[in-house]
Amino acid sequence: MMPRFSSTARIQILLSFVIAVCAILLAASPIYQHSAHPAGKILLFLMRNLFVILLVLITFGIGHYTLRKSKLLSDCALFDFALSAALGFVIIACLIFLSLIPPRGFFIFLPLWLILAAIAFYEIYQNIAPLIQICPEIFKEIRGAGILFLALLAAPLLYAWYYALTPPFSWDAQVYHLLIPKRLIANKGFCFLPFNVYSNMPYAMDLFYLLAMAAADDAAANLTHFALGVLVCISLIAISRRYFTPLAGIIAALLFVCHPMVIYEYGVAFIDVGLALFCLWTAASLLEWRRTGCIGYLVLSGVFAGMGMGSKYTMIAGAAAAIIILLGLTFRRLQLILYFVIPAGLLIIPWLIKNYYYTGNPVYPLMYHIFGGREWSAQQAAWVVDWQRSIGIGRSFLDCLLLPFRIFMMSDMQKGYAGFAGTLYPYILILLPSALFIKKNRKSALLLFVFFAVFFAVWAMGAQQVRFLIPALPLLALCSAAGAVSLKKRNFTFLYFMALAIASIAPIHLFVKEIIPENKRDGSYLPMIFGDEKREDFLRARVRAYPCFEYLKRICSKDEPVIFLYENRGYYCSQPYFADSMFEASHFFALALEAGTIDAFADKIKNMGCRFVLIDELIRQSVKSQGATLFSKKENAQKFENALAVVERFIDIHLEKVFEENQATVYRLRIE
Repeated sequence: MMPRFSSTARIQILLSFVIAVCAILLAASPIYQHSAHPAGKILLFLMRNLFVILLVLITFGIGHYTLRKSKLLSDCALFDFALSAALGFVIIACLIFLSLIPPRGFFIFLPLWLILAAIAFYEIYQNIAPLIQICPEIFKEIRGAGILFLALLAAPLLYAWYYALTPPFSWDAQVYHLLIPKRLIANKGFCFLPFNVYSNMPYAMDLFYLLAMAAADDAAANLTHFALGVLVCISLIAISRRYFTPLAGIIAALLFVCHPMVIYEYGVAFIDVGLALFCLWTAASLLEWRRTGCIGYLVLSGVFAGMGMGSKYTMIAGAAAAIIILLGLTFRRLQLILYFVIPAGLLIIPWLIKNYYYTGNPVYPLMYHIFGGREWSAQQAAWVVDWQRSIGIGRSFLDCLLLPFRIFMMSDMQKGYAGFAGTLYPYILILLPSALFIKKNRKSALLLFVFFAVFFAVWAMGAQQVRFLIPALPLLALCSAAGAVSLKKRNFTFLYFMALAIASIAPIHLFVKEIIPENKRDGSYLPMIFGDEKREDFLRARVRAYPCFEYLKRICSKDEPVIFLYENRGYYCSQPYFADSMFEASHFFALALEAGTIDAFADKIKNMGCRFVLIDELIRQSVKSQGATLFSKKENAQKFENALAVVERFIDIHLEKVFEENQATVYRLRIE
């Protein structure tokens, strides 16, 4: 007679099988990783996806153990899963940071890695069954409308997943999000990257990509960000189920996902969607503290805020929002704020120490006039501030009043910085007035809205780029969705169905306006994912400088550096290189100003020990035609023009073309 297993035992057996297959695929990946054969591609597909699933399960296990020991588990398995996974990612980031401290950080902390892995697997085996068993219960709660909106949500997520399975070719991923992990892996720890400003800012989120690239490959890094985005959706459903309704959570997830800028980031190794997870739980932990009175949730809020600031300076907006809310809630017990501030500080301070160690400036490259900073200058600092403040549609008092409407109604990636450098859709704003009709947990909705409003105000004072606002969008989406669903309870039946119709238009708009045209323009990625298209051929068609990288690899020795002018996407370049982090505050333009003359600038370039210079001709033309228009101050624009003239004359006089393909060129320095 065949043995009969309980449902829990069957789930544990399935989990064991997934872990075993994932371990085998990861161990054997060198055999098939560079294969162009469809069978090898299928193994790669399985390896990448199983790795990300396993990573999420491990973070859940670590986080769940921490919550259980801290007595912070709730009565909802879905809520505990989302909170545990988010907390687990924070713990993993902290451990990776410690492992990168030279010398031999990884080996010093290896026992801790093994202990955490054992804890995670034990916790997973003990607690995965209740999580799976709650799914039918949730489906019963949401019923027809909820299932429809789940299907609408699944469509753009499936497209983002499909996009994430390709080799990375997004801009910022090639400049720093993946380049920094690549260099850290090669160096086996923290190191200084010449001219790369981003490598000396906080980048805790990029540490997840380091783990993905070390264990699997760079496409797994794309999928890791996608997984964090899926956790945002699960978190919205879990939080809404606890405070509003499950349907509101599903609609909130749909309203968050269905923006062109957001869905694009889901499929690439950026960080803003991942930061949305930590921003959401910063606010949700405050809600839970207010609901239960348990100080532990206040500490968790500080932990998530610290994780955000440890990933990006702009996330100080989330910490500011939390502190302002706490001041309002605890004005008679201000000491409670320390439970938030201390854990937040503990997560950002190590990054500030690292920055100071490598550059002499703890908040590099900010506050240059106070701290200075390695490989930075006062002129670059002035250029950055002026450029960042030029983004958007004005800074007058009237512009500020109109900004909430403009960002959702007029943002357009095609307009560049004048269109907020990204596109958002208006549906999330159209439904927001319905939040006035929220009946259940009205004060909780108000707290979420105040959190978003403060975040928005801080964002508006800085660089008004759409993607910098993404981390706070789930909070606004939850307010709008909770309001839309509450219309039914207020007996506004017609308005309720109108709100559902508006929400359902968002994914249709996204597909018609963005996804379908993009798919027609770029063609199918399936030959790369499952077919016989080679990785090199795929990248050669999408990374303009890729043929130049191949040429440089053929003619240069392994350690010979090259210079990138008007190009900074060097992730696929096998040579060490010097490149601008941002063209608007160019290192080379600052050198040209400092040199003053063409010959003096040429001497500075030659002293860098490089024979070859790579130039992206399209970027070159763009900088020549539009560069100075990025600045509002005449002094900055004039200095930019002066530097541009020196650099262009240097190219004409001191460089000779040796290779050109795909609108990118390799030049050789003339030897006089």
